[in-house]
Amino acid sequence: MAPIQEKRKHVRVKPLDNEPVEIHLMGTSLLDVLKASDISMGGVGIVAPNHFDEWDMNETVEILVALPGDLADFMAKGIIKQIGKKSKESGIYGVQFTAMGPKGKQDLQVYINRMIRQGRVLN
Repeated sequence: MAPIQEKRKHVRVKPLDNEPVEIHLMGTSLLDVLKASDISMGGVGIVAPNHFDEWDMNETVEILVALPGDLADFMAKGIIKQIGKKSKESGIYGVQFTAMGPKGKQDLQVYINRMIRQGRVLN
């Protein structure tokens, strides 16, 4: 019996609580440092306060992704593809990467591989 194929193209991992992946939003009047709820080679889930309600689906955003430890920060562009679970305080926004430099891709893959080895894969 063949395994059920996951819809996602990329493995998603959950950052460690004591070593968060920080997301710095660029090009907005509010320059906030937010935390990634999950990240993959294809995109990132961002936990954002509800003052980000002005974000629109399919809006293009530029972000700086700050990986923990010895990995370099990198710039990426993406499109808001999902506005997920919301509470009074915060919501989860899914951003699909559309552009990222080769060094960013390399360091992100190293980070994801580290999280896979630590059992931080999300289904």
